[in-house]
Amino acid sequence: MPNIASTRSASRPLRATAIAVVTLAGTAVHLPSANAAPHAVTLIADTNRDGRLSDADLPGRGSWSDGRGALVMPNLDDSADRCPTLGDNGSRLGDDALAACNDAADEQVNGARDALDLAPLRLAALPKLGPGAYGRISVNHTAAPYTRLFRRHEGGLPTPLGTDARLTADELRSGVDLALEARDLVRDPKVFDGLIDVTLEVVDGDRVTRDTARLRVAPLILTHDLLPVDRMVISDNSTTPESAERHGHDPDVPARPVEKGEKTFRGRLRAALAEAGLNDRLLEYPTGGDRWMRDQFITGYFEVPGPAGTPRRMRVLLRSSDVMPEGSTRAFPLRDAGRSAFTVLRGPGTAAVQQYDTGRVGDSERSKLWGSFSSTGNFLVAPPDKRFPAGRVLYGSDGGQAAPDPTFTQLLQAQREQSPLAVDTSWLAVGHIDEFLSFVPADTERGWAAVVADPALGTDLLRKAGASGLLREKSVLEGNHLATAGIDRALDLLADQLGLSNQDIVRVPAIFTRLEVPGYPRQDIVANRLPAIANGVATGTRTYLAPAPHSHAGPDGRDVFERATETALSAIGTRVAWVEDWDYAHAVGTVGGEIHCVTNALRDLSAAPPYWRRTTGTPLLSETD
Repeated sequence: MPNIASTRSASRPLRATAIAVVTLAGTAVHLPSANAAPHAVTLIADTNRDGRLSDADLPGRGSWSDGRGALVMPNLDDSADRCPTLGDNGSRLGDDALAACNDAADEQVNGARDALDLAPLRLAALPKLGPGAYGRISVNHTAAPYTRLFRRHEGGLPTPLGTDARLTADELRSGVDLALEARDLVRDPKVFDGLIDVTLEVVDGDRVTRDTARLRVAPLILTHDLLPVDRMVISDNSTTPESAERHGHDPDVPARPVEKGEKTFRGRLRAALAEAGLNDRLLEYPTGGDRWMRDQFITGYFEVPGPAGTPRRMRVLLRSSDVMPEGSTRAFPLRDAGRSAFTVLRGPGTAAVQQYDTGRVGDSERSKLWGSFSSTGNFLVAPPDKRFPAGRVLYGSDGGQAAPDPTFTQLLQAQREQSPLAVDTSWLAVGHIDEFLSFVPADTERGWAAVVADPALGTDLLRKAGASGLLREKSVLEGNHLATAGIDRALDLLADQLGLSNQDIVRVPAIFTRLEVPGYPRQDIVANRLPAIANGVATGTRTYLAPAPHSHAGPDGRDVFERATETALSAIGTRVAWVEDWDYAHAVGTVGGEIHCVTNALRDLSAAPPYWRRTTGTPLLSETD
C-alpha cells in the first residue's frame, strides 16, 4: 500500500449436418460431419474435456460452448528455465523484453514438460487416398498470430509443422498426431477473442474435403482467499530486484530484516501461520524496500483437462500495471519490484504476465495525483457462489480518473469468467478495496462471508471501554462519517451484484481518520487510524490472519477490538491469529497498510474445482456472443 504521492470476431462454426457439397473455385468441396463415412476427413480435439482423444470427441468438434469444446493452455511459463534476466551485454532487460520470454516465444518445444502444455489434435487415418493426395493444415486468420502447430512423434518431442503445413499422402493414410500451442492469453477480444479454428483440408485429385476443430484459449482465473495457502510471499527488503537479476536469489533463504519492526512482524507472521497449521511457508521476494507485496502482482492460473480427468494447471503471476510517478521510462515503466515475478518466481509451471497502457508512461503528474489504483492490492476475488462458480473479481475505482489501468481491467474482462466489478473507493486515500473488505470461510449456506470494517462498531467499543479521547478528534469524527457512507454504498452494490445479505457479512471494528492533502485532486478521503482488521488474510485452513489493532484494553485485559473480532468470526467457524504489524506496515508513510498489503499468497490450486465443470453460473461463451 503506497503513499498517496506515489465482440467476437471469429467466423461462425461449422455445424454438424450430413455431408454437404458446395462449390469452391469450381471444385467440389465435401464438408464431413460426425455422421460422415469412416473414410471422411476427421480432425479430433479434446471436445468432451476428458483429457484424451477418442470418438467421444467427434460430436460438436467444430463449435465451442460452456459445456463442450476443447481448451488450450497459454504456454507462458519457462519449462526449461531458459529465460535470461540480463541482456547479452550485461545490462538490465527492459520490462517488455523481460516479459517477452516464455515457452511460446520460440519455435520449439522446450522439453517433455513443455510438451504437456500443448493441446493434442489427431487427424484420423485416410487409407484410401490416391498417390498424389496431400493435406493442408491452417488456423483461422485472427488466431494464427497467437498459435503454433507441431507434429507429435512417438517417443520424441513435437516438431514444428512448418509454415506451409503440408502433409503427404503417406502421412494422411496412417493418421497424424498434432499439437497446438497458444502463444498468449486473450488480452483484447476485439483483436483476438481466444477462439481457434484448426482446419484440415485434403486434396485428392479433383476432390477437396475439409474438417474443422474449434478450441479456445483457457482463461486466466484469479485465485480467491478460500483456497489454502501454499506459500506466503513476503518482501526481502535487503535485496534489490537488480541484485537478484545479476546474482540470483534463493526465495527459500530467509532475508535479513532491515526495516523498523520487520523482525517482529516476520516472527509474529511465522507464528500465526504455524497456528493455522502452515509451518515453514514463507517465500522471500526481492523488492529493495518496496514492502507492499500485494501490490507487485496478483495470482491466478490457467487450467485445461489432463489425463485421467485430473486438470493440468499453470500458476500465473499477473504483474501490477502501476506506472510509478518517479523514474518511469519507456524501458522501465512499471514498479521495479514487480520484475522479480519474472526473474525469481517464473519457471516450470509458473508464468508471469504483464499488461499496461503505454500511454500512461511518463505521465508522472497523473500518477502522482491520482494514486495507485492500478496496484494489484486494489483487486480482490469474491469466493465462488452459484452465480459465479470461479468467484468474482472486485476492484476499487470511481469510474473516472481514480481507476486502474483500463487495459488491465480489459484483460480481466476478456477472460469472460469472473466478471470484474468496480466498487467505489474514491473515499479512501489510497483507494484500495482491501482497506475495508476481505473474505473468510463460513458455516453458512453460502460457505463464506465478507469481513467488513465497521466504524460504528469501533466507536461503540471504545466508548464502552472508556477510551473516548480519540473519538473526540475532529479528523476521526469526520473520517468515520465518510467511511461509513462509503462502506454502506459498497455493501449496497455487493448485495445487488453478489446477493450478499446481513448473514453473509461479519462486521469488525474500525476507526478511520480524514486526511487533508493540499493540492490533491481527491478530497474528503480517509485512512484507517488503527490497524485495519479487515485488511487481513484468510489462510484456507479456517484461520484468519489479522493485524493487532492496538485499540484499548477491556475489563479482562484483552484488547476490545480483538475480543469483538474473535467473537464475530468464531460464530461462523473461523479462528483469528493476530500479527503485530504497526511499525512494519501500519505506521509507514502517509496512510500505511496492513497484513494483506505486505504479503502475497501462492494458493493450493488443487483445491479449486475445474472451472468448466459447472452446473450453474453465467455463460462463459455462446454462439450468439
